[in-house]
Amino acid sequence: MVSRRALAAIDDPGTANPVPVPRHDERIDLLVDSLVRCRWRSLTAEAVSRRIVTVLDACHADSQWLQIELHWLSERHR
Repeated sequence: MVSRRALAAIDDPGTANPVPVPRHDERIDLLVDSLVRCRWRSLTAEAVSRRIVTVLDACHADSQWLQIELHWLSERHR
């Protein structure tokens, strides 16, 4: 639930009570895996937030590279 609420806050900043993202959101597994590995309950809220943003930034960067590589491949086959 922490991951769903964090994603809701990131997706809709400035909302007082953001609605948690759906359980099937692909980013949830990334966040859960990352938080489980670091014993997140022993971290401060700031450290958990920083870790969540770092994971999401890395995921976004990977997605952008994938799009670039797919474009290169499609250009090569024309």
